Amino acid sequence: MNVEVTGSAIPRLSRRDIANFTRKVLLSLEKRGHLNHEISEVSIALIDDESMKTLNRQFRHKNRTTDVLTFPADDTYGDPNRTSSPLGDIVISVEQAKRQAIDEKHSLATEIRYLILHGILHALGHDHEGDGGEMNALEVQLREVVGLE
Repeated sequence: MNVEVTGSAIPRLSRRDIANFTRKVLLSLEKRGHLNHEISEVSIALIDDESMKTLNRQFRHKNRTTDVLTFPADDTYGDPNRTSSPLGDIVISVEQAKRQAIDEKHSLATEIRYLILHGILHALGHDHEGDGGEMNALEVQLREVVGLE
């Protein structure tokens, strides 16, 4: 699987670390039966608040920054005839992640990992805003499996 990471550098979290963590999350999901087929690629962009605010306004009609936005590749993920497909794009505001890391009293590297996991679940079609807590429960379970607090 190809994991492309672009944008800001994260202290104590190299691009290779980000790619390896992403693969670990996807492997954990696969082992638990949450993937229909292999993921061929994932794109992760680390951007600033102003860029995130622009994306959030354009795609969600909210004129403020947010921590993570996910853009699934397309609707072919659920096609049972495909053996692999791209997951999509996960976009993270590093500035927002820094604020959240301070609030939660953990490192920026840890917060970025949280947001990658969260973004992956969204790319797979999970939606915490209307699923009665299912996505949050899965996220908490996966945090433990992949070694996040």
